[in-house]
Amino acid sequence: MKFISNPANVRKWEKFKKNKRAYYSLMILFYSYILSLFSPILINNKPLFVLYEGSVSFPIFQFYPETKFGGANLTEPNYKKLNRETRFQNSNNHMVFPPIPFGVNEDNLESLEEGTNPPSKPTLRHWMGTDDRGRDVFTRIIYGYRLAMTFSLILIVVEILLASFIGGIQGYFVGRLDLFLQRIIEILSAIPFLYLILIMGSFFGRGFMVLIVTYGSLSWIGLSYYMRGEFLKLRKQQFVDAAKTLGASSYSIIMRHLLPNSLTPLVTFLPFILISAISVLSALDFLGYGIPAPNPSWGELIGQGRERLTAWWLITFPSVALFLTILFSAFVGEGLRDAFDPKDKVVYE
Repeated sequence: MKFISNPANVRKWEKFKKNKRAYYSLMILFYSYILSLFSPILINNKPLFVLYEGSVSFPIFQFYPETKFGGANLTEPNYKKLNRETRFQNSNNHMVFPPIPFGVNEDNLESLEEGTNPPSKPTLRHWMGTDDRGRDVFTRIIYGYRLAMTFSLILIVVEILLASFIGGIQGYFVGRLDLFLQRIIEILSAIPFLYLILIMGSFFGRGFMVLIVTYGSLSWIGLSYYMRGEFLKLRKQQFVDAAKTLGASSYSIIMRHLLPNSLTPLVTFLPFILISAISVLSALDFLGYGIPAPNPSWGELIGQGRERLTAWWLITFPSVALFLTILFSAFVGEGLRDAFDPKDKVVYE
């Protein structure tokens, strides 16, 4: 709370808000991500609730066998087919589906126009068309956005923690420890990222956590240089000497004095870390080395469009989503850079 209520940080926030392009971009990214977290409630082929024989069920939150609704199997029912049966059409039994009633991996072959095969063009029912398996493209773009943003935000946390810890240790203690860690960083910097992905995938398989660990193990290196430089600059300041004179430990000096005063590179680089993570994930999915199918991915949709050039919607819509996300993140980064700059921005006309 002290960091938020700090007058200097309040002034930076007010300066950031004056940059309308950056502020509105941040609001769009923030609220769109919050909405995407609720996508299972807004976009799903399972009903929000089912009223059957006086009993209320919530299939979105819990598994129910078909026998629960008068069927014969213990597997999960196809709720759309079940809703068309007589027991739901001509009785007091009801289902309420989400506003967009399509599942992320649902093949919508029955809802396509007669004589149409997937991938199908955008229609009033499928706003952005369907992919090669009949899955709704709009649904997969929304779920893909949630996956990409979650992946990127986790990476941001990992990168900030590692860069702050290692760069801070280098910058504060210097000497042999700094040289030793610098040699290790140089070795890690020489490792080709794509080769590392292939090696990790061959041992542990493709998956969300494998990508997080692999990319996170290398992505912090660039930011650690900036943190090292900040700590090298601040360790000679008078307030650090005063803290040492008062008997403060190295841990206390780093956490209470140096780290709060070296947040500028962390904050200003946040949007660009986000851009890098989303771009890398989309590129890996496009090449087939990213999140495994059937998980939704913008890169996987663009890859489908590359194989079917006549299906323009498979390339256009995910590419536009990727472009806008990167663009808004760049605007936020520009606003943060100006907000943390002690000098006023000069515009030449």
